[in-house]
Amino acid sequence: MNSSPSSTMPPADYDVIIMGGAFSGASAALLLKRDHPQLRVLVVERVEQFNRKVGESTSEVGGCFLTRVLHLGSYLSANHYQKHGLRMWFCKSTQDKVEDCTELGPKYQSRLPTFQLDRALLDEHVLELASEAGADLMRPATLREITLAEGDEHHRVTVHLGKEETHSFTARWIIDASGKAAVLAKKLSLHRPLGDEHPTSALWCRYRNVNSLDSHKSRTEHPKLMMRAKASRASATNHLMGHGWWVWLIPLANGDYSVGIVWDRSIFTLPEGPSLTARLHAHILQHPIGRLMFENAEPVEDDTFYYKGLPYHTEQMVGNRWAMVGDAAGFIDPLYSQGLDYCGHTVFAVTQMIGNAFMGKDISEAMNYLQTAYKRSYRLWFESLYKGKYEYLGDAELVRISFIMDLGTYFVGPVRLVYDNPEYEFAHLPYDGPAGTFFAKFMALYNRRLNSMAKRRLAKGTYGAWNNGMDLTLGQSYTPDLTAFRFLRWGIRLWLMAELRTLFGKAPKTMPAEDGMPIEDKAMPTTA
Repeated sequence: MNSSPSSTMPPADYDVIIMGGAFSGASAALLLKRDHPQLRVLVVERVEQFNRKVGESTSEVGGCFLTRVLHLGSYLSANHYQKHGLRMWFCKSTQDKVEDCTELGPKYQSRLPTFQLDRALLDEHVLELASEAGADLMRPATLREITLAEGDEHHRVTVHLGKEETHSFTARWIIDASGKAAVLAKKLSLHRPLGDEHPTSALWCRYRNVNSLDSHKSRTEHPKLMMRAKASRASATNHLMGHGWWVWLIPLANGDYSVGIVWDRSIFTLPEGPSLTARLHAHILQHPIGRLMFENAEPVEDDTFYYKGLPYHTEQMVGNRWAMVGDAAGFIDPLYSQGLDYCGHTVFAVTQMIGNAFMGKDISEAMNYLQTAYKRSYRLWFESLYKGKYEYLGDAELVRISFIMDLGTYFVGPVRLVYDNPEYEFAHLPYDGPAGTFFAKFMALYNRRLNSMAKRRLAKGTYGAWNNGMDLTLGQSYTPDLTAFRFLRWGIRLWLMAELRTLFGKAPKTMPAEDGMPIEDKAMPTTA
């Protein structure tokens, strides 16, 4: 299959029209124009100024796409925070001392480039690069009508620009990068919310005057904080953890913090309050780390966002010269900051396919693969990482096991693969193929067991026994190679020990004060 029209058909106005100019749409336009400057590309963007998205942090695969594919490393280093890992904080009660909160995360700095992003700035920058590369831009503009062609006819879109100005364009290809609006998926009745399978909501805003974990005040009032971790806590993505919920605390380059809560509506309810912002703030202050950082912080006015239903996906991401990329194809959960992973994979795969089509190459194999791969990959990722996970997010021991093995499989698989061969791997979706499916099913197995253990612990009253007085920081960073298997071996050992503790309901052993390591991990080397 190729996209060349018949000789009797008049040429289309554009080779590619992209619906949406935020990160995914702008990245698609940039890659198309860089690799095929002769292509006529139009980006139609609805808003005059970008706002924020759920999650403003990247994982290692997203970082690879930003630096190795889009080549934005210098820009990101100059305009956004370098992220130093993911750090989780647990407590047993709101009265816990800050230094007694159990901490899970890296002891030292991370090894691979990841970033704390101001998405509005990043999206604007990538869109500017696409325009400089030769893509046309209409903004602010609204797509009024989309007529998808059958066979080899041109697609047609009607664009409303300004109060009365309307334009109609034809195109060989249409890419939907409309984000959560998911225009094509809804138009084609392919849009599927996860609903009761993963009933999560998100509420977030920005804060000013936040007291960072590395400030003079924090370290003076709580000197023991300096003893556990040598990394910069302030530039990490810090999460406050609880049963059925978690809160992200992400520093931005302008001094503000992005702060949000994601919760499972079947397990947790936000505290009451006069506004959504007040309810979020009240919840943050119930956690000792939250009070330390946000007791005197101020939410930015008119900057609160709320999504009731976060997860959804499309049944099919490509069709007859149309495709969906990024959040227009689907979104699962922001816990591990992997939204940009799927943006990178879908954008690269679609732009590579379109580029090959315009070079006259047969793209039927790529088309057949992408028609089914997205839904398959989405289900594997959801069931392996997130299904039922919120049941155990408030138990430090169980989250530690998940954290160690989730990252181990991530580095053995997706991270290692995209760094070894980005040209090939970004054209394929995560957990693709027999090996990926095997690891996904293994992850789903221990995720189900952790969920089951959490329910049993809740019934016994032993849930969250490790939530204070424990130092669970990791002394060795993950690397994108097969050495990450040692974390899987360690995680399996911890998993079996947790099964026994859950079964017999034994209280956790106290931690030696001198080194901050649980007794059962004393034999571990620096990975403990």
